[in-house]
Amino acid sequence: MASVVDDHLLRDILTGERILDLEGIAPAGVATTGLWLFLRCSSLAEPGSAGKQSAPVAGFPSHVQARFPSQLTALRDEIEVRSMRELAWSVAELQHRHRRHGRGMSAAIVEALAAAERLSEGIAVSKLDVEPNLKASAEADGVAFRSLQARQPAAPIDGPSAHRLLVHHWLGLNSRSTRALR
Repeated sequence: MASVVDDHLLRDILTGERILDLEGIAPAGVATTGLWLFLRCSSLAEPGSAGKQSAPVAGFPSHVQARFPSQLTALRDEIEVRSMRELAWSVAELQHRHRRHGRGMSAAIVEALAAAERLSEGIAVSKLDVEPNLKASAEADGVAFRSLQARQPAAPIDGPSAHRLLVHHWLGLNSRSTRALR
């Protein structure tokens, strides 16, 4: 079963900044939720916006940025998206139970917890946006919780590095397989 990743780590996987198995902590692959996928799409839906969510993608050259929305709407087969239809009842129960214990969470956060419980795997989120109640709730429910460094907003990547990154992504290569190509 796959580990659930937040929208920041999903972005990093899609842009080639992070390999699909999250450097070994998600050997069975990754999944995300419908709401986290929506948040990532929403952050890019307004052309020219540069907020907390969209700034890291804004650092890529324009041709990478232009292709990124299509990558979100046609995710690679190796990336699961857990459906709210499948999770709705669990989300409702988890939200009420954790609120009773002082751990209120948004629907997006509870959906991630429900997906991780359904998959019997952990949750991996960006250190840039750790939700303390998600961490506490995951620990209370015995769900593995990891926070990883996500891509920081940076100056635009251009030239050979951007081209290599794009080619590696489209070919499905990761940092281990590209070492052999050098």
